[in-house]
Amino acid sequence: MDYKKFDEYCQKGIRFVTRLKSNAVIEVVADLPVDPHGPIKKHQIVYLGTKGVNKMQHPLRLVETEDTQGNAVIIITNDFKLSAEEISIVYRYRWQIELFFKWIKQHLGVKHFYGTSEQAVENQIFIALITYCLVC
Repeated sequence: MDYKKFDEYCQKGIRFVTRLKSNAVIEVVADLPVDPHGPIKKHQIVYLGTKGVNKMQHPLRLVETEDTQGNAVIIITNDFKLSAEEISIVYRYRWQIELFFKWIKQHLGVKHFYGTSEQAVENQIFIALITYCLVC
């Protein structure tokens, strides 16, 4: 995890939602209330990193929930406007996108995009999908 990059995102107003690694150094600033019967197990305001080494300057939200198999998923974000449940949903949607791109890399042979515009990316994916359908 690049905590300096997270600080840069915070400074520039770029929102992010990502999964936290299990070995992350976390300083809890505040525990926020959660519904004991809801999907959120933990909701905190935290700082990441080690003081004097890589400690973040900006606070983040930590949201702990469970995946479909009941395993703990710890999510961090710099978005303080969405509810903890909405953060959990955003991460689930993000993960579906990651799985889709993994499928594209494995089945369509798209390793990188040749263009950076939205139209160029769409065209490359459509061409790869059409080729996949014709060959398989």
